[in-house]
Amino acid sequence: MSTQPKDQAKNEHNIEIHDHKTSVLSAFDALHEPEKEQEKKLLVAKLGDLEPVIYVDHKGKEHHLLAAPKVIGNMMALEADNIFIPKKRKEIGEDSQPDQTPCLIRNIVLNSHCSALLSKSNYIELDPQTALLLNSSWTLNPMAAKSCAHLLEEAIFVEGGKSLLVLGGEIYSRLPSLDAHYEKTSKSKGNIPQSSLPHTDTRYQNVELCLIDDDNAKKLVLGTKTMNVLITSSIRLESNQSVAVGTSSSNGFIPCRSTRIFIEKYKLQEIQMTTEANTQLDGIRSSHQHLLYPFDEHAQLRQLRSKFDRLSTYLCYRFSSKFTNDVRTRPYTIWTIADRSRNQDIDSSAVASSKLFKHIATQVWENGAEASLSLNTITSLKRQFKQSGNVERIFDCIEDLYEDNISTTTIIGNKELSNLLEDLAALLSFEIVKGNEQISKNIQHVFNEASN
Repeated sequence: MSTQPKDQAKNEHNIEIHDHKTSVLSAFDALHEPEKEQEKKLLVAKLGDLEPVIYVDHKGKEHHLLAAPKVIGNMMALEADNIFIPKKRKEIGEDSQPDQTPCLIRNIVLNSHCSALLSKSNYIELDPQTALLLNSSWTLNPMAAKSCAHLLEEAIFVEGGKSLLVLGGEIYSRLPSLDAHYEKTSKSKGNIPQSSLPHTDTRYQNVELCLIDDDNAKKLVLGTKTMNVLITSSIRLESNQSVAVGTSSSNGFIPCRSTRIFIEKYKLQEIQMTTEANTQLDGIRSSHQHLLYPFDEHAQLRQLRSKFDRLSTYLCYRFSSKFTNDVRTRPYTIWTIADRSRNQDIDSSAVASSKLFKHIATQVWENGAEASLSLNTITSLKRQFKQSGNVERIFDCIEDLYEDNISTTTIIGNKELSNLLEDLAALLSFEIVKGNEQISKNIQHVFNEASN
């Protein structure tokens, strides 16, 4: 007597998708064989660690096959629209619901060198509702940026046979009134700048992943109608390549308009709860600021090198994945290079410069547009490094900004101070790049350690 499972579903393409057992028997052409013969076939598949996969041809006809999980993962990555994985029913009860984890991402995760850290994650593909969330108005919903940041932590991008795990990024508003570092849309030197604004024919409405040529580098950017997200740290899943730290590398990942985006399911639930809850405790009231995390606030500032006279420069829009959100694995910025774990650099000019940026940010958080910088702070920091070179010159120029008998100067709206801080930030670039080389190794160690 042959066995026919009860629950058969249809996917979004209206293709009938059988359960795991039916597909195994179909691959053996054994649906109508006696039950004892069917049991033999099921045992063969189990002993061979073979899983069923369904290929749907251009006529809509199903072809049931058996293959190793890694082979199935490669098939899914290359031709995901025509490949489907039967779902196993839970053993407890007839009414148990099948596993809802998307088949494509499940195979990618389990076959990756990061599976030890990701295996318990429940990823879902971006849907219309989530795409709307990524396009939320920052004016009507002040928590929109924070919600989007949390949503994109540990996101996975899939294109062809390549997959990329997001470890960190920075969010920017598209409106100049909200963010001084908005993406430019007007002509520059006669050329219209490249834009991350989504096209009309993308896989997800008003959401697109693209490469932007900027500052002699290709930057991986996710664009929506309201924001653009610069990916600052990532790791490839299908190959054990070096971790990419910094904005100048897309890690060999080349997206297109149909690139798939996967996020962790629980984040949507958390965002809904956070939106409904009272979030005043997370805010820095004077600047209407919201921290992304309750610790290491300066690490949440974006790696910027200009417009230090604008309030939006001090917004906490830099996010990190749960795997890289600590002093050991977070990429350095002008705000955090002072905390690099190298004892011989304690008195260096780079550390003093970074301390100055940290102090200025704290003043802006506490006092908003009324924030000021005291002369005593400048002279105190100057004593912490050897008096020679460009850093000393910039500190001297900052001291010259103070008028007689006035020991403070404003920060917001102070263009002269901002110009000097821009010069100082540029001098920190070398130290940041050098420090991030060690950060990349630290991240790689975290993933390797989890696999052992």
